[in-house]
Amino acid sequence: MRPHLLLLLFSLPLVLPCPTPCSCPDPATLNCSDLGLTSVPTSSNIPTSTRSLQLAGNQLTDLFGQLDQLSDLEELDLSRNPVKQLGRGSVFHDLSRLRVLNLSRCDFRTIFNGVFRGVPCLEVLDLRHGQLRFAEERVFEGLPRLRVLLLSHNQLSAVFPEWFKDLESLDELRLEDNHIAYVNGGCFSSLRSLRQLWLNGNRIRGVSDHAFDGLTNLTLLSLEDNQLIKVPSTSFKVLGSLNILKLGGNAFPQLNTGDFVKLPALEECSVENVEELELVDEGAFTGLPRLVALHLHHNARLSFVDPHALINVPSLRLLSLHGNALSALSEDIVTGSAQPIQVSLHDNPFVCDCNVKWVHDIVTNASKGKVKILQGERLQCRGGALVSSLNASDIPEQCAPSLVGERNSTVDKRVGDSHVFQCRANGLPTPALRWVLPPGLNQTRVRMKGGALELHHIQPGDSGVYVCVASNTEGEASSSTRLVVEDIDIHLFPLGVASTFVTVVWNGTARNAFPEYEIKYRREDTQQKDRYRSVTVNQFFRSYTINHLLPGTPYLMCIGTQGVQFSCTRVSTRDESFAMQGVHRTSNVAVGVSLGIVGAMGVVVCVAVLAARRNRQRHYHTPQKEALLAGRMVPLESIHSPLMAARARS
Repeated sequence: MRPHLLLLLFSLPLVLPCPTPCSCPDPATLNCSDLGLTSVPTSSNIPTSTRSLQLAGNQLTDLFGQLDQLSDLEELDLSRNPVKQLGRGSVFHDLSRLRVLNLSRCDFRTIFNGVFRGVPCLEVLDLRHGQLRFAEERVFEGLPRLRVLLLSHNQLSAVFPEWFKDLESLDELRLEDNHIAYVNGGCFSSLRSLRQLWLNGNRIRGVSDHAFDGLTNLTLLSLEDNQLIKVPSTSFKVLGSLNILKLGGNAFPQLNTGDFVKLPALEECSVENVEELELVDEGAFTGLPRLVALHLHHNARLSFVDPHALINVPSLRLLSLHGNALSALSEDIVTGSAQPIQVSLHDNPFVCDCNVKWVHDIVTNASKGKVKILQGERLQCRGGALVSSLNASDIPEQCAPSLVGERNSTVDKRVGDSHVFQCRANGLPTPALRWVLPPGLNQTRVRMKGGALELHHIQPGDSGVYVCVASNTEGEASSSTRLVVEDIDIHLFPLGVASTFVTVVWNGTARNAFPEYEIKYRREDTQQKDRYRSVTVNQFFRSYTINHLLPGTPYLMCIGTQGVQFSCTRVSTRDESFAMQGVHRTSNVAVGVSLGIVGAMGVVVCVAVLAARRNRQRHYHTPQKEALLAGRMVPLESIHSPLMAARARS
């Protein structure tokens, strides 16, 4: 063989065969998945051309020292292994070129700071479907190129901003199906490049107004399948690039005015499968110039969409309202779109009166406008007849109001609560709504807006029947709601009365959930009622002494909260001659309560003293204990006894 050929042969790198029982689908991939391996193949058995090492579905439990000398790896799949821990940085320290790391479906519950510090080129980190419960503050430190972080289907209960400090390139963050209950302010503020944030399938009940601060490039936000009862609209205001918003599967009872407002880039919004959703209010969707698709379908209790629910939504092309509880829908809901629009209305219990005429005209091609009803042949009246089968002449142009939602119901509330009565009606002409209130109701605490009546700081006197009346030129309809206010069993009475002070006591506060109470008092001996003076006490107080009173003066004293009085008592202070005679006791019940409290305190003190004495006796250490023990060992003959000495002499 010629010398130059020998030189060329020895200069070629040694190419190892594919190790058994693994497979090599291409020169850069070594697949050792699902082989029951308990250790990683040694570097000497791995071909030098390997860039992707697949070890999924084995029995690897300890990775320490098993990934050394694999610095050329770019992809590593360790998923579906019973790995219990990852340590603090020694496992992956030699994988400086690694771009993709899959640790999904493993068994570790904690990840510590520094564990990923040896993989600075990492772009995709998959930790899905694991047992992860805790991550230290700087666990993702040293990953400046990370684009995708997958943390879904774990047991994380909170999100901390420290996790993301170094993730300046992160594009997608998936946190769905964890146990997160609240999204704090500034959680994601350092993720300036983030475009997708998935928080669906958690237990989120609240979102801070500043939860999404800093996410100026976010295009997709999913909060589906959580426990939100209110749209966190304030937190959305900073999302100027948001294209897709998913809020289905929450617990919104209604979509309020301004819930979706001034999202300039929003193109698609979904609020479907919300079992509690009953109505969409006027202006719920306002100022959304690029909104193309709005999904409001399969909300089992959604019975009313306000004719002006969509304001300044000129680009809307698709409105999904199928599978709801709508008995009618105003034509005004679709006339605001400047584009041809498709509307889905099937699987709703429509009442086939004047309200359905515009739908019938579109379905039967009598109307050639820009609105198209999707699957119009499936539209049915409440009685079962197809809308398309109706004769146009049988559908009236106008009809009397018909109320929607629950009728003639009873609402139970507690003193201090708030409640919103809702009333909506369909009909042509559009019905006017008014409320008939119980006699004697203080209307200063009542706010009426549209069909809503808001009642705040409910008092016992607010009990009664509230009647909503809808009327137009064709007639009227009414519905009543009975409000029952639960009485508060708090009672105030005087314990001690002197010439310049009164001590009052009360009971019942422990059974009520108010965080604090007000003690109010005023003079009653003037022609014009004196203004109340007040002091605030917390829920653990049971008595209070009111000082600086006038001798021989009648007072009215009350206990309450939030402007609501629960109990009052009238007390007259003693005259000046009583000042040196002590305090006059005015109530046998009060005396009993006082003695009971004192007795109970005495028992507690006695028990505490006895316990302390026993504790001291148990731990008492005699100063001369060692000497006494030593004395036990003194021989008997070493002890001098005068009596024994006398007997010896005799």
